[in-house]
Amino acid sequence: MTAVVRPAVEADVARIAAICSGGYRDAYRELLPEGYIERSVVEFYSAERVAKEIAPAPPGWFGYQVVEEDGRVLGAAGGGMTGPVAGELSRVHLDAAVREGELGTLLLDRIIEQIRAAGGTELWVSVFLGDRAGIGFYRAHGFQPVETVRAALSRVDDHISSLRMCRRLE
Repeated sequence: MTAVVRPAVEADVARIAAICSGGYRDAYRELLPEGYIERSVVEFYSAERVAKEIAPAPPGWFGYQVVEEDGRVLGAAGGGMTGPVAGELSRVHLDAAVREGELGTLLLDRIIEQIRAAGGTELWVSVFLGDRAGIGFYRAHGFQPVETVRAALSRVDDHISSLRMCRRLE
């Protein structure tokens, strides 16, 4: 069983939506308010949204990348450039059955390859404050904390913050 990372295709939409929605709910159910989680899932991981984002739209979006093993999609990630040398890892989610393995690293490596190929020398990611597993994963892969910001889709009354982390790619 060898895992392969490849660009997503239309046939992957339902699986990507299911992995990302389920992964987001599982990862944050004890960390974030349910209303915020559901707003985020609807906004970012509906099948309609995923279908629109399958194809690359460079430089801001390089399209979904998936990792599969034995023909089964087990994870998805995506990112793009936010400036001349700055890239952003927008999302990475894995099927619950494989979260402890190395598939997340394979997806991260693919996004790093894409950012480097586009001339990027740094990669940014946002991680919710309190997400020890996420922060630990990114620290283990060379990311350093830079600043705390209000999380995407957070309302003033939510008080949800993200830690912005950066890794140099030189």
